[in-house]
Amino acid sequence: MQYVNCAQTSPFLDSLLHASLTDFTALLDNAKYKTQVIYTQINRDKNNQPAFTDFKYHASRNYIYPASTVKLPVSLLALIKLEELNAKYLNRATTMITDSAFYCQKRITTDSSSASGYPTVENYIKKMFLVSDNTACARVYEFVGHDYAHKKLNELGYKDIRLFNRLDGQCPGDTAKITPPVYFLNGNKDTVYKQPLTYFTEKLQHPIESSRVGSLKIGKNKYIAKDFSAHNYLTPSDLHSIMKHIVFNEDLPKKDKLPLSNESRLFMLKYLGMYPKESIYPRYEKKIFYDSFKKYFLYGSAVATIKQDSIRVFNIVGRAYGFLVDCAYIVDFKNNIEFLLTSVVYVNDKDVIGSGKYEYDQLGLPFLKSLSWSIYDYEKKRKKEFAPDLKEFSELFKE
Repeated sequence: MQYVNCAQTSPFLDSLLHASLTDFTALLDNAKYKTQVIYTQINRDKNNQPAFTDFKYHASRNYIYPASTVKLPVSLLALIKLEELNAKYLNRATTMITDSAFYCQKRITTDSSSASGYPTVENYIKKMFLVSDNTACARVYEFVGHDYAHKKLNELGYKDIRLFNRLDGQCPGDTAKITPPVYFLNGNKDTVYKQPLTYFTEKLQHPIESSRVGSLKIGKNKYIAKDFSAHNYLTPSDLHSIMKHIVFNEDLPKKDKLPLSNESRLFMLKYLGMYPKESIYPRYEKKIFYDSFKKYFLYGSAVATIKQDSIRVFNIVGRAYGFLVDCAYIVDFKNNIEFLLTSVVYVNDKDVIGSGKYEYDQLGLPFLKSLSWSIYDYEKKRKKEFAPDLKEFSELFKE
């Protein structure tokens, strides 16, 4: 079976991948793996201004389940919303109390993992970026809200992204779009901003004709096609674009910039690139949340302690139903290497959704590891007129 309806493939990237990933020809060529790759070369000028060249392999709008990668736009939207509100004493470190006003909602007033002992947007985003915490994503989504999220995404040019689910599984179907009251309190416990129980006002249509993937077991030897039209939708291309805009927002023309302060941008980058062991609040057990916990690129399925301090992977990952996604800005400070890379692969040999039987460790993660090293090796050999100054990124991790 060969790929159909795959609009964008660069001959250069096609050639590079087939030459360097000879052990993974099936994943590159067989449509059942739904493989997509997006690679961005970055060339700096004498003033360190970047220019981008995108290369795509089988990039399409076909449905892939984005899993936890939606935490990137959810976090971005929360920080943008806080800055837009521009209320006194309101920022990402302000105490955020989540109330309950609907049957599946839960009141949250404390957070033992934060420095203050109280929930904050900042601590929730840290947990999302460090260990891909689903509950943290749900709380931040509740602050952002369904209608605001899609209105703002549309303004930013991401008209096809759909954020329908909160990932914590507490509120099913359309109830996930009904967000609870949220209160922000200052140090004296006075309310500085109050957001009421909010119902979604528009039932958005899914942007693609078919979002069916695999089959769903409904009884003994009975299966139906799994319809993902009520689930989140985020293409690898849009995910890649969001990561590029966050990383390089200060270098973009004004018309292309995200409405995000540089201070918020640097906060996002720090925790996208940080290892769990480097975090003080929240703190994580190294044996459980090892260095390579959410670093699919370069490390694959390895339970690794990363000693190569010159390399940093600023990334977001997703893993569910057989889909594996990684989206990253990868840098090597010692060798002056930088590139953006996003890939998705579907490793569900039986094509049964929800079976729990997926080839993540055997096939998907080794592929993502090899893919990223093949691009890294190419970048290491590639001649550049001007070496990049990556000090802005390396300084994020200096004590």
